[in-house]
Amino acid sequence: MVQLSTPFSDIPRAKLLFDTPSSIERLGRLTANLACESDFWIKREDCNSGLAFGGNKVRKLEYVLPDAIAQSADTLVTVGGLQSNHMRQTAAAASKYGLNTSLIPKDVVEADDPEYRSLGNIQITELLSAEQFPGASTEEVLAIIESRCRRPYFIPSGASMHPLGGLGFARWAFELEEQEQSMCIFFDTILVALASGSTLGGMVAGFKCAAKIRAKNGPPSDGRRRIIGVQAVTVPKEDLTATVLQIAQTAADKIGLRTDDVTCEDFEVDNRFTAGAYGRLDDATARSIKEFASLEGVLTDPVYTGKAITGLMAMARAGELQLSKNVLFVHTGGQSSLSAYPSLR
Repeated sequence: MVQLSTPFSDIPRAKLLFDTPSSIERLGRLTANLACESDFWIKREDCNSGLAFGGNKVRKLEYVLPDAIAQSADTLVTVGGLQSNHMRQTAAAASKYGLNTSLIPKDVVEADDPEYRSLGNIQITELLSAEQFPGASTEEVLAIIESRCRRPYFIPSGASMHPLGGLGFARWAFELEEQEQSMCIFFDTILVALASGSTLGGMVAGFKCAAKIRAKNGPPSDGRRRIIGVQAVTVPKEDLTATVLQIAQTAADKIGLRTDDVTCEDFEVDNRFTAGAYGRLDDATARSIKEFASLEGVLTDPVYTGKAITGLMAMARAGELQLSKNVLFVHTGGQSSLSAYPSLR
């Protein structure tokens, strides 16, 4: 069980995850294939919940949902791309707690396959009875919901710019440190897909908070971590870095840190593996997805984790991870969108 201290432990949290931590597994065949000095591991956020395939957004929603309930909301309203994992997980969490869901899908990916507009996460959100408002503005949808005498609660894309959006992965950092202690291991490099920013930002705040507590009460850290976000979007690197820092500092303020305890020096952003556009499947990403699946039996998706694993393998083969003893790949989920990319085989 994750042990948090105040004020972090006082923040309400809904139960959406499994009772046990998401598993950590050694990637033995990938390690051998990459033939470098590092050992490669995976933390399975794709298997963290029984709600509609789970994923990283479930952790964020554990802190956002209680705020919606406290405000007597009966309808969650959120926005995302057509194949948004966040919209899927929001709809599932809403169903779990007896709330309605209104989604605002944005068609932001150039895709010719009809499956992209009917299968994958679209199919799942329809099964979850989420109401769809394609092309509408947030203001229009909120007005429609209110005109029905319902109480909407808006969650920004990815829950990232929500004031509580970084807390789920701040808690994740404490969970990981407890697993490290039980496994007698230290992950000196952590790599995760990066888009809206609160997965990485939350991690950064969480590790800083854990380090502060440890400095007061326990043994020193095993060393400095590299925390790398591999961009899955084509936002300028400087802008995304600023967004991650803002999210990390917002989370830091809520969990007992000063905002200036977190800086840009605490994480890295790598923008080399975007495939040129959000949601675009290029040849390099497709090869990496297939190679990783063939080596480890683990599926990644074209939008986020496929680009992150492409980055991991490229960095390893270029010698960029040679100073890392144990590298942890954080699998944030998203395989539910695979059927929307029928050319990927």
